[in-house]
Formats: sequence, structure tokens, C-alpha cells
Amino acid sequence: MSLRQRLRGEQGYTLIELVLATTAGLVVSAAALAVLISSLSFATGDSERVNADQQGSVAMEQIVKTLTSGCVEGWGNSPIVGATGPSAATGSTGAQPSSGNTLTFFSSSSDSPNINPSEMSIYLSSNNGPLVMASYPYVTSTGASGTTGYYAATPSIYTLLQHAAPPGTTSTQVSTTPLFTYYGYNANSGKLTDEFSPSPETSPLGASYAARTAEVGINFQAQPDNGQTTTGYATDLENSVVLRMTAIANGTTGATGSTTPLPCS
Repeated sequence: MSLRQRLRGEQGYTLIELVLATTAGLVVSAAALAVLISSLSFATGDSERVNADQQGSVAMEQIVKTLTSGCVEGWGNSPIVGATGPSAATGSTGAQPSSGNTLTFFSSSSDSPNINPSEMSIYLSSNNGPLVMASYPYVTSTGASGTTGYYAATPSIYTLLQHAAPPGTTSTQVSTTPLFTYYGYNANSGKLTDEFSPSPETSPLGASYAARTAEVGINFQAQPDNGQTTTGYATDLENSVVLRMTAIANGTTGATGSTTPLPCS
């Protein structure tokens, strides 16, 4: 058989076969692309969630550390501030009292003992953060009437978490769940009582409620650096601190404490 005859006997693909092969190739390529996009999406979500969890954990650790160092100014009282005013007893006029969205308390973050702790206030500056910690230092002033002390009205602001929100917040709705909850101690039963803060939860604690607060619950949402609230990106963190109810003054003279204060340490 000659070369020309062999070439005439060769048959190529028909148009229908080419269309079917092309269609099958497109289907396979589309499936592979979908798998790739899905993998990238999962990888991005994991990365954002890890980022949010790391930053939120650091912020939570700082809050717990500062709250654990809380100091009280009277025998058997809590360091929680339930009212503010122009005196050392009630703290700074610039601070808001403790509520569901604000935690204000006396604490000393210094490594050195000191008699007068700072007033600390932790709150969300907006629905999506940042979560900040304000420190109101104790100031002494000497005048004609002698030396007096008070808490400064202007604080130093430290950002705990750049992007934060109430727990349970989604990309379409801001949660109304409080960041802070408060529990009292029942001396008769020796147990913590149920949450006893006023209703609604966001209202400020009364001074008497604050003085009896024995445990504080902390609950907030940490979001990644880009502030994404997409489901699976942000993470809710929760912790609690049992407060020290021993005053910074000697508590040997009863409910009023000692007239000679000891360092807050």
C-alpha cells in the first residue's frame, strides 16, 4: 500500500467528538478550580481565626492579670467601682462606673508595692473596637489645708485589642450580650450567688452591688487584624476572675479596716 493510500485511510475526530471532549475538559477544569477556591477559602479562614484567637488571648491575659491585682480600700469590699465622683473613695470623675459594657476597678500593675492603686477602666470604644484599658492615676496635692489625694480625670489609654465586639456579633448584627457580668458571695451558704447586677445588664452597678462583687465574668469577641466578622473568622473568648476581698488596709479593726494602710501588692 502506497503512502497516499495509507493517508486516505486515516480518519480524524468528528465535530461532535471534539465538542464532547472540550465539554468534558471544561467540566474537569471547573471542578478542579472549585476545589482550589474552596481550599484557599478554608486556609484564609483558618489564618484569620488563628490571628483573632492569638490577639484575643493576649488581651484576655492582660485583663485577667490586672483584675487579679485588684486592691480594695475598705475591709471586706470589692475592688469594683460602682459609682464615680470627685473623691479617692469613688475614683475619677472621668471614669464610668462598672456595667455590662464597662469594667472599672482599683488595681496596681506596678511591680513595687504602693498604698494607692490606680483606677482602671476597660471598655469598648465602639461596637467593633478597639477594646481599651484606661488608667487613672492617683494624684496627691499639697496646699494650705494639707495634703489631699484624688484620681486624675484624664487617663492614659492602652489598646488591648484593635478589633473587638460583644460576644456573638455577626457580620450583619451586633450582639447585645454584655462583656462583663458580676456575681456576689453568700456568706451563709459559702457560695457565689447568681448574677445580681441591675436590670438591664448594661446599666451601671450600684455602689452596694459593686462592694459585694466577688467574681467577674469576662466575655468578648476578638476579630482578626482586618476586622472581619465573617462566620468562622472571629472568635469569642470567655474567662472569669474571683476577686480578693481583703483590703489594702489592715483588716484587724473590723468593717472599717485599719487606720494605717498597707501597700497594695
